[in-house]
Parts: sequence; C-alpha cells; structure tokens
Amino acid sequence: MGKTLDLGLRVELQPMDQHCHDISLGLYQRDIDGVPHFLVHTYSAAPGSAARVTFIKQAMTVMLGLKESADSPGWLRFPCGTVHLRALNRGFLDLCKLANDDTLEPKPLTGFDKKADSNLTAQGLDEGVYEIKPEPGADKGPKRAEALARGFLKVCEMTAVGDSTTKVAFPCKTNHDALMGMLFFRAQNVRASMQEEEMAASRGVLSAPSQQE
Repeated sequence: MGKTLDLGLRVELQPMDQHCHDISLGLYQRDIDGVPHFLVHTYSAAPGSAARVTFIKQAMTVMLGLKESADSPGWLRFPCGTVHLRALNRGFLDLCKLANDDTLEPKPLTGFDKKADSNLTAQGLDEGVYEIKPEPGADKGPKRAEALARGFLKVCEMTAVGDSTTKVAFPCKTNHDALMGMLFFRAQNVRASMQEEEMAASRGVLSAPSQQE
C-alpha cells in the first residue's frame, strides 16, 4: 500500500501533466536550517514520471534561478535564502507546460509590448531593484512601463521604490533576473494571471498512490 510522504507543505499543484500520462506534480516547501527549500514530487509510478520530475526540477534552476541544496539532495532554494512564493508558484505552473525535449534557457529581460507597439526592458540595478524602461521614441512606452512595473509588484510580490512609478524591488535585496524574465509576460497581463491564480487555488490536494486511479 502506498504511503503519503512527509514532504512539508504543498504550495502548488499541477493536477494533470499533459506531457506525462496526466500525472499530478506537487511543489512542496520545507524550511531546512531556517532556509526555505522546495521539492518537485509525484506519487505516480507511471512510466517516465521520474524523468518528468527531473526535467521540471532542472527547468526551475535554469529558468527561475533556483539552485540545488548542498546538504539536501533533491531540494531547491533561492540564492537569497528567502521565499518568493507567488512568483515561484506561477513559474512552476508555466514550466509544467513545457515538454521534456524543450530547450531550457533563461528568458530575456526585454519584451515586445503590443499596447506600446515597442519593447520594454526590466533593467536590473543594485540590491534587487529593477527599473522598467520603454524604448526611446515610443509614444505609449512610458505609460506601459508604469503598467509593467505595477504588474511585477503583484506577480512577484515586489515593493515600490520611493516615489518612482517604474522602479520595483525584491524585499530580499537580491537580483533575480531569471525569475523576472520568466514572469515578464505574466506581469504584462497581470489581470489574466490573477484570474488563473484564483482558479488554481480551488484545485484539490495531491493524493497518495493508493488513492489515485
């Protein structure tokens, strides 16, 4: 009979992975020596499930900027030693949409914005601060830069910097370029992202093998 493992708190769930027999993938959090760590796990024994977990874990290191725990094999952590839970959960769900043969590489900090009809850039400054800059000469660029900054405030749970409407910062005072790049599109479309989060919050729990069909 299968048993539920003590993996800590489940913080996100992909209930049906279309790339691997519709298995469930859970993201778990546990503090190790006072530092939040994260684990990708499935209770499924379906063919390819272990390889799928390995791929998602690798994707989180490359495209979200997490790193392997030196003392706890299989667990990941942010280099800053803190937790960016909303950004992590959103990134995890987006990475679960990738197939195992997809190329993994960090996304750029510059992206095209349809409403501005030009590029916007999240330029990293010091101590976790980013400034959203429009492309020179774009009429709607400045307004869209402000909108993107507001999007990052919500999607990544960042903080405003003084009176600036285009500067945002991670409370941990550490730059997270990969995380910013991964969620660039989400910050541009923050309303849709928030609606997806509400739908995700209503999902069920990840069940043990004995409870799965």
